Amino acid sequence: MRGVLRGHVVSAVKVLRERIAEPWTLQALAEEIHLSRSQLVRAFDATVGVSPMAYLRRMRVERMARLLVSTDLSVAEAARSVGWRNQFHASQCFHAHYEVSPTEFRRQQTAPPLG
Repeated sequence: MRGVLRGHVVSAVKVLRERIAEPWTLQALAEEIHLSRSQLVRAFDATVGVSPMAYLRRMRVERMARLLVSTDLSVAEAARSVGWRNQFHASQCFHAHYEVSPTEFRRQQTAPPLG
């Protein structure tokens, strides 16, 4: 049974990665993977240790961080490109993950070395 659960999680992660900017809900993801919401949550918890929406949030934050460092997109544009419509919410999620604001993160990554 664990292999079946893992297979569903792998499929869900692939869908989320490929379509990260979509306005995902737990229900929409469960329907995409052909599981009930509760089965999907159990599968993620057993396989990854977090809920599907927590996993998506982490994926979005990490991709947003890469965009902030590798592009000139504004924070709002980077947030939108990973699926967040609300820049304030995106910044809150980003800060919770990296313990700095998106703007400060970008500044820290691009600061010239001291010396």
